[in-house]
Amino acid sequence: MVRLSAVLIVVAIVGCKNDPAVVKQMTKDVEMPVSSTKNVEMLYTDSARLRAKVKAPRRDTYLGEKERIEFTEGVEVKFYDEDGSESGELKAKYAINNTKTEQLIARNNVQLVNKLEGKRLETEELIWDQKTGRIYSDKFSKITSKQEVIYGDGFESNQDFSQYRILKIRGIVNMEE
Repeated sequence: MVRLSAVLIVVAIVGCKNDPAVVKQMTKDVEMPVSSTKNVEMLYTDSARLRAKVKAPRRDTYLGEKERIEFTEGVEVKFYDEDGSESGELKAKYAINNTKTEQLIARNNVQLVNKLEGKRLETEELIWDQKTGRIYSDKFSKITSKQEVIYGDGFESNQDFSQYRILKIRGIVNMEE
């Protein structure tokens, strides 16, 4: 019995070799965040004025070739105008901010609201190009305003969602007062 145990231990030790090349190959596609933060609240200011407030249950930061910030458990962004009033809101169940290209991609139950004009966009994916100030998508989109509801496959908008264009319009429903 003692000999069998000794043989099993020797086999286990010899069999547990860690070849660096094999380990590197097995983990080459595994990417881990350099930091993970829970219950995040970030404030963005310009000239000491609040411009946006970001809240998220989790934020993961990645560096290197694919430098990015991921909000894997959802994100809520509130936008503020010159006088500090809340002007808009963006919500999504997932978002990724590519820090090199300055593009935010929001996915899964995305809602963008312009509170000053009473407009709401609902879509499954939204891309916000922070360099150009353009927001767009090629996914099914629904825009609701005080006057109408418009459906289409894609949209384009300026950054504050005050001017927009629906692509491949499927239908318009006029609202009565």
